[in-house]
Amino acid sequence: MISRISFASSLLTILTILPHETPAVAQRDRIPQLTPTIPFPLLQPTPTPPKVQDTAKPIVIADLIEQLRTADVAKRREIIEQLSDTQENIVPGLIAAMEDPDPLLKSGVAEILGNLTDAAVPAIPGLVEMLKNQQRAIAPGQVVFNRPINIPIRVLQPIPVLLPFPSSGNQVNIKEKRIPPTPPENPENLVRITAIIAIGKIGLPARQLATPPLTEALKDPNPWVRLNATWALAEIGTSIPLLSHWLEALQSSDPNLRNSAARVFDDSRSLLRKVFGAEANAKTVAPLLTVLDLAVKDSDFTVRNAAREGLELLGIAGLPGLIQGLKASEPTIRLEAAKLIGNLGGSAQLAIPDLVALLKDSGRYLPPNTNLNALGLPLVPSLTPVREQYPPSNPDDVVQVDVAIALGKIGDRKVIPALTKALKEGNPWMQLATGWALLRLGDTQGLPVVAGLLQSSDSLIQREAVYQLQGYGAESAAYLLPYYTAQLDSTDDNTRNNAIIAIGKFGVAALDLVPKLRSLLVGKQKDSPGYAATILGEIAQDTASAWLNGSLSASQRQQAIAQLSQVLNIMQAPNARFNREPMERVRNALTTLRGSKQ
Repeated sequence: MISRISFASSLLTILTILPHETPAVAQRDRIPQLTPTIPFPLLQPTPTPPKVQDTAKPIVIADLIEQLRTADVAKRREIIEQLSDTQENIVPGLIAAMEDPDPLLKSGVAEILGNLTDAAVPAIPGLVEMLKNQQRAIAPGQVVFNRPINIPIRVLQPIPVLLPFPSSGNQVNIKEKRIPPTPPENPENLVRITAIIAIGKIGLPARQLATPPLTEALKDPNPWVRLNATWALAEIGTSIPLLSHWLEALQSSDPNLRNSAARVFDDSRSLLRKVFGAEANAKTVAPLLTVLDLAVKDSDFTVRNAAREGLELLGIAGLPGLIQGLKASEPTIRLEAAKLIGNLGGSAQLAIPDLVALLKDSGRYLPPNTNLNALGLPLVPSLTPVREQYPPSNPDDVVQVDVAIALGKIGDRKVIPALTKALKEGNPWMQLATGWALLRLGDTQGLPVVAGLLQSSDSLIQREAVYQLQGYGAESAAYLLPYYTAQLDSTDDNTRNNAIIAIGKFGVAALDLVPKLRSLLVGKQKDSPGYAATILGEIAQDTASAWLNGSLSASQRQQAIAQLSQVLNIMQAPNARFNREPMERVRNALTTLRGSKQ
């Protein structure tokens, strides 16, 4: 009885809240669905639908700002987030608060203004004035590094569960804030750095007033001030040269500063990329190669990737500097230079002599606690081999491996003799690299060498060898089919079923495996009967086509008829449950093979 009363009450609530709306059936695509977890108090009758903007608790700006004087780190973050997200016009109050001498209050206000972006344009003069402030804003319970963060944008006003979305006539128009890129850090909690960051987030409107003082800040003795000023000047669209200042931070002896500079560049929204495009030239290669070496020494992949990406963005203009990098004393620089030159493809012909000389370079670098996934290595090859896009891995960071890959990418056949000689290297990664490079150049002499790696005890080398052998097409059947045949007996379902699928790609060449696949049709292994039926259908179809085009011998024809007849009998057995398509393929293939060629 109680449940019936609750249901009636809920229904009455819905009808009360929606007195002038269309029936619920017509509105169901716009009304949030009820769920059992909604607390009962939310379902109390409401006389009229409240306006969305009236449901939020009013923010007392002055009270929140005043709390910034004594708030600890957590409370301070909460206040800054709340004021950054409000839709009220709080900028006049924030501008007035900027005059207060308290560094905690001034710094908090500046951060809020930066998060308000476009709405904070009237505060630009006050923020520019704050650039002269030498105070530090250290809050109670403050951590050592206080990184400014981008506050996520969200609407504060809660939407009632049963309130339909506003119609086009009365929609609340909330202007979406500009989402600025992540600025550099402020580890020393300097008030002037917070002001610099706020100016950078406001962006272009601050260009005229902020350019002179920010330019002066580039001479500041504090490297964090200089880095933030570099970032902010880029964000406000200044035309003064900035690349040298970013490179200075990227080459700093402070690894934290280097990392911050790298993260700024890694952000695809950062206008430092525009600066790089406008100012970078051949002379930029040397400092970036130096950065690569610094990054490797302290295993900072963020810095390493930023330097590598900068060198890639230089394109062919960076080739002379990269060729010089091939002669560097540090193996990591030679390694990265070879990679980057290879990515230039046929445009890097000038580097061929220096690359060939490095085919004997056994230098290597293996970062401590190497995470292969962090290095972006293809641990599991794609199921679809694409010869032009497949480069073997180099998990040990051996110089000569990347050199061989680079020569393959450049694509000049005159390096075949040098690669042939390098193919005899005992390092399996070098054998994979030279085999791939030769294959890319149209030479298949690496086939038996790479095939020998199928017996490697290293599963990663095995997978790389299999993937490369697939690029040889039918020529690799003599090596891959025995490999896959052995996997048909695996107790691992995925290994066995992947082998079944792979066998189907060899067509007529897999005819000798029909008896083995046929036995799987009546087995109890997970999914294997279905996979085997599909692949047998494909082999049958390919065999029939080979008979029609004259590429199937008479003995192979008789073998196919005998074996496929047994397959069809199993598929058509009374209790069999095979799909019609593979069954039809086998049946049609037998009809073709038993007939005469037209």
